[in-house]
Amino acid sequence: MTMTLQQSGDGLRHCERLEIDWQDSTSPSQTALVEGEHLAIAISVLHRGERSEDAPQPQGEEVATVLEGEFLVEAAGERYELSPGEGIIIPPREPRVWTCLSERGALYRVITHLDRLPPPEGA
Repeated sequence: MTMTLQQSGDGLRHCERLEIDWQDSTSPSQTALVEGEHLAIAISVLHRGERSEDAPQPQGEEVATVLEGEFLVEAAGERYELSPGEGIIIPPREPRVWTCLSERGALYRVITHLDRLPPPEGA
């Protein structure tokens, strides 16, 4: 897929593109990450037994789906095995660990930044 970058009239880029060829079966383990003011979006490619474990910091709510392969997700004291097309919502402030169970797998994740959210109205 080819995408053309066009800048706004003020010369600034207001959007960020997430670039990773996760469908290439020869791609190494990697993560492409784009962060905005309130969200982080990532696509990760992992191989059997590899783990994606977030640093011990206040993580926001996470919405994730498996694009390819099978994963074990351990979050909020629970364990789930997910296959392609299946997804999960993980509540904020809960630790989370993703482990690739298949030869190769790809994840799509969206996580809110708790420390960057605007204060509630009236606060």
